[in-house]
Amino acid sequence: MDFFEHQERARRSTRWLILLYLLAVAGIVLVVNAGVGLAWVMAAWPLDNVPAGTISAAARAIDRGAPGSALGLLAGGYFLQVVPQKVYWASTGLTLLVILGASLYKVGQLAEGGESVAGMLGAARVSGRSQDPLERRLLNVVEEMAIAAGVSVPPVFVMNDEPGINAFAAGYAPNQAVVAVTRGALEQLNRDELQGVIGHEFSHILNGDMRLNIHLIGVLHGIVFVGQIGEFMLRSLRHKGSGSRDDTRVAAALVLVGLVLMVVGYLGLFFARLIKAAISRQREFLADASGVQFTRNPDGLAGALDRIAAASGAHGAGSEIRNLHAEEMSHLFFGQSVNMWFSGLFATHPPLEERIARIRPGFAQTRYRRARPQPAAGLEAYAAGSGAQAAAGFAASAGAAAEAPTAQGWGASNGLSAAVGRLGPDDVDMARRVLGAIPAPLRDAARGLPGAAHLALAMALDADAAVRTAQRELIEAARGAGDAAAVFALRERGGALARAWVLPLTELALPALKSLPQAERDGLLAQLESLAQADRRVTLSEFVLLTFLRQGLRAGAGRPPAARYRDLHELEADAQVLLAVLAHAGRGDTASAYAQALEAAGLVPAAVPEAASLTLGRVGDALERLRLLAPLAKPRLLKACLAAAEADGVYRVAEVELLRTVAATLDCPLPPVIESLDPASLAA
Repeated sequence: MDFFEHQERARRSTRWLILLYLLAVAGIVLVVNAGVGLAWVMAAWPLDNVPAGTISAAARAIDRGAPGSALGLLAGGYFLQVVPQKVYWASTGLTLLVILGASLYKVGQLAEGGESVAGMLGAARVSGRSQDPLERRLLNVVEEMAIAAGVSVPPVFVMNDEPGINAFAAGYAPNQAVVAVTRGALEQLNRDELQGVIGHEFSHILNGDMRLNIHLIGVLHGIVFVGQIGEFMLRSLRHKGSGSRDDTRVAAALVLVGLVLMVVGYLGLFFARLIKAAISRQREFLADASGVQFTRNPDGLAGALDRIAAASGAHGAGSEIRNLHAEEMSHLFFGQSVNMWFSGLFATHPPLEERIARIRPGFAQTRYRRARPQPAAGLEAYAAGSGAQAAAGFAASAGAAAEAPTAQGWGASNGLSAAVGRLGPDDVDMARRVLGAIPAPLRDAARGLPGAAHLALAMALDADAAVRTAQRELIEAARGAGDAAAVFALRERGGALARAWVLPLTELALPALKSLPQAERDGLLAQLESLAQADRRVTLSEFVLLTFLRQGLRAGAGRPPAARYRDLHELEADAQVLLAVLAHAGRGDTASAYAQALEAAGLVPAAVPEAASLTLGRVGDALERLRLLAPLAKPRLLKACLAAAEADGVYRVAEVELLRTVAATLDCPLPPVIESLDPASLAA
């Protein structure tokens, strides 16, 4: 199953969720109506007699030897007569309104995606310039995993008040995720175990689980909220003084309604846990398997699960989360976050022993615990600063500079879609080399503000000195002379900012840039566009940088749009524009490359558009519409893009940048494809 099939499966799971949700709502409405009917009888007893027709029907039932049916007819006839039908209709309408309103409120509360979830769980954002060695190690692991996966580096959070070992990833799209871990995970796991946990969470990012998980939070809140109303009613009536007989009767009826609503709350909780367990458990097995595949180290993930087992019990927190929202968000976490009855039926996660057995058959618990590196192993490198951290984290890259520059081959032209979302150990090794090759001043600038903004502007500076002079004036006018000096100093310290570093640095800078208010994000994007147009033209590299940053920083970036187009033929003109840009980016026969791309896309042959007609606005508009393709329509577009790029037999930096920009726009994580970052030896 590839990335696109995982996305489609997640959507099918959403439809299954809707069915279960409707069944739960129907059950809740029935119970509420029964309680309202009984309360009405208590408050208004007696009103009218049971109709004669109902009595006759009950008598006939007794003659048939069915006293139970007779009793049911009499009770039903009484309730239907005593309780007007409009009461039941009103009760049904009000119950549905409360459930829907509570769900919509929770969905709105989570509109910001992963950051909203992190805030509700009391997680604190980790600064890219944190001096805590444990946090620096966590950042290092997340950065290397994100670069390997081809997604923006997610903002990282720590739940400092949680001593248990746990973690989660949350968001609406792969490039808009956040990753959070508990303080207990930081302190009790060594680097290999922590990497296993982060690999598990990146599987949720790549497999389409996050969006479904957030929808679960919003949808299930509505069916639990009715019970909270019942609790509120009972608390309000607890100290109410006695009054007349009629007042007492009404108060008793309200108490009854409150009790019924509390019962409904437990019913809602039952359904919520059942739905979460039905959807989450198999996904945890898949995430475990993918996490091992990513890191090529089953002992790391199995060891993390073993640490949870070792920390569980009377004096340990295990993976327990103490936050008030732990129940409603239990399906998000790496481990079981709440203890519950009937855990075999309602647990959102499989048993630890079963997970370990699947990850590492024959796992020797005693031997592993005796030989495992301690959590503090290697921390001195992270405490020493960024240079030592790079040496510790990227030891595998020591000989990277001497390696011959090559492109990672995907084989046939359908290989690009297969590479999307398929993070593997080779990609993680490559990410280490990528990060290790970037000069430390640039890497450090990307991790915080204002350095990340300065770096984004520095990457937009032109190679021509006269153009750079005009660009400096634009920066000074927008941000002041001090910022302009910092931007140009970064460019100089980075050795002219090699083109092959642009996308990795952009991915590193996005977490800091996303922390800016939207007005400042918009201002930065406007400044970047003015720099790109300083010479009255926009180059391909400038277009790539602008598009990449716009996808991550524009308003509403946290929520991907709903699919509007089911087939690529619906956007044939836009696909032609994009494929023409890729055909012109190569060094071979442009017309031949374009024809091969159209054939791969299944589109009608056409003449290649002139390069001058492919303006920034035209290409940008085409990408905006193409990002609205349904998941299963995207592989054909990516396959066609690769056909255009590989037509001359060489992957050039410009083509790779475009491929990754297209993939990022479509929210399709594409791992790095350049093995070496030696700018002097890469084809431009």
